[in-house]
Amino acid sequence: MTEEENTGKENTATGGTGVPPEQPKSQNVNMKIVGYNILALIIYTVLCRLMGKEGGLILDAFIIVVHVFVSIIAAIINKSWAWLLSGLLVLVIGFSTCVGLGSIG
Repeated sequence: MTEEENTGKENTATGGTGVPPEQPKSQNVNMKIVGYNILALIIYTVLCRLMGKEGGLILDAFIIVVHVFVSIIAAIINKSWAWLLSGLLVLVIGFSTCVGLGSIG
């Protein structure tokens, strides 16, 4: 290419115009599923914590088990890894939160 042909073109690693490629819609939907499940976990954990020590922790643990179970069923029905990831995150974060709140007590 000559100097005149190169004028006005950007040299990027992608070799294009420098505009990043658009992310697929499914990735955005999957992250929304995970985000909404974590938001739900936060909301009912705070509400259960405000209820009281003993009854609140037991109710929170029960709701977490139901939430994980529903997420796994949704993963099977929808054939979506996002639901399985959500269930695993709710399990890990919820269990550690219950243990932490129980020891503060």
